[in-house]
Amino acid sequence: MSEYFTLDLIPDPFLIVQKDEIIDINQGCAELLGLKKDELIGRHYQDIEPLRIFCEKVPDAVRNNAEDFDLVIRSGRHYEVFILPFRTADGSEFLRIALKDISNFVGLEKELLKRNKELIIINTLSSAFISSGNLDLVMENLLKKVLLVTDFSTGWLMLREGESFHLKTQRDLSPDFISALELGALDSLCAEIIGSHEPLYVAEASEICRYEILRKERLSFLTALPLSYEHDVFGVLFLSLKGGRTESFNFDLAALLSLVGNHVAMILDKIKLFQETKRLSITDGLTGLYNSRYFYKFLDAEIARSKRYGTTFSLILFDIDNFKKLNDTHGHQAGDDVLHELARILLNVSRETDVVVRYGGEEFVIILPNTTEEDTINLADRIRTSVEKNVFLMSHSGGISITLSGGIASYPKNAGGVKALLNAADTAMYTAKRSGKNKVVCFRGRISE
Repeated sequence: MSEYFTLDLIPDPFLIVQKDEIIDINQGCAELLGLKKDELIGRHYQDIEPLRIFCEKVPDAVRNNAEDFDLVIRSGRHYEVFILPFRTADGSEFLRIALKDISNFVGLEKELLKRNKELIIINTLSSAFISSGNLDLVMENLLKKVLLVTDFSTGWLMLREGESFHLKTQRDLSPDFISALELGALDSLCAEIIGSHEPLYVAEASEICRYEILRKERLSFLTALPLSYEHDVFGVLFLSLKGGRTESFNFDLAALLSLVGNHVAMILDKIKLFQETKRLSITDGLTGLYNSRYFYKFLDAEIARSKRYGTTFSLILFDIDNFKKLNDTHGHQAGDDVLHELARILLNVSRETDVVVRYGGEEFVIILPNTTEEDTINLADRIRTSVEKNVFLMSHSGGISITLSGGIASYPKNAGGVKALLNAADTAMYTAKRSGKNKVVCFRGRISE
């Protein structure tokens, strides 16, 4: 890889790993490890003691094929570690590992905390939101930064979903405590905290003893911050100390935690807005199904996955029979009602692993990962039958019945690429139309891309 560029142009310590072997490293990283570059390239990173500390999360990143983040302290220095998997054009998989020394930032933060806590907290927490497109990682990073600026050792974030509270991220909790949270052990406490409308809930050792789950976790001090934005209370952020450590609760701490709670709530509100914007960008506004933009992205990924693992998948293209006549007879509002109800049927009859798309107009597509042609035929017929038997209630025109014609194509049996696969399904669907409608036809043969 170094034939094309040199990692020494990167100012922070940086290395590239393939199958746990260091294939390139910059001078800054070699100096950090106290070795020469020639002594490091070609070696297994786990054979190098300092790298074992920096690379604890590498196995998780490899297993999940997803970027990961860690904070590491080495010889009194603080480092942010970014683990970034990537794949080259020929399909080879690598890991980029970047180390950023943030010791000066940490030291400066501790020094200035007493004089300028608000500015530090806002800047620190805001950086969590822009650090990654992975929103789970954002919340994990956000909690780490909250603990960093507040000097608490343990924390967890509960967000409200209906009447329940769900654990979104945590730091330094035991597996038993996590399981209890996920089963709703603190839902009543969360509801009590939110219902109190108080900005802080503080429990010291004597108070904690009242809650067995908190006592078993060896918590010695606990504070809870109700998270609200524009009068919408949507969660609770818990911060605590363990092992006999105590905290003197005073006005300065209250002001600090109030600022943290307000800023975390604002960031989480931005995350929700970001998620909703992202959802709308890939969702059909009328039916709530995925749109064609998401369809092509998913189809490309599914073909790549099938090529890599040697699996097969199928695609069903449905078209509503005589839909133009329905619109002309009953009006476009009636047509919209039919499309909306049909989307509900497609979601209910298809499987959780299937991807249901409104392809355009009255056409719908279902992608069935890791599914044979025979299983696809069975599902397509169940959908067709369900639609035929259903009475579609329309807001202005009573009830009406419709039918579907469908075409099935499978990868790689019928096609070797996206355009060919769609062409095969489209051809099969129009064969169904020409042979009487209200039926599903499989494409026979193979179309070259």
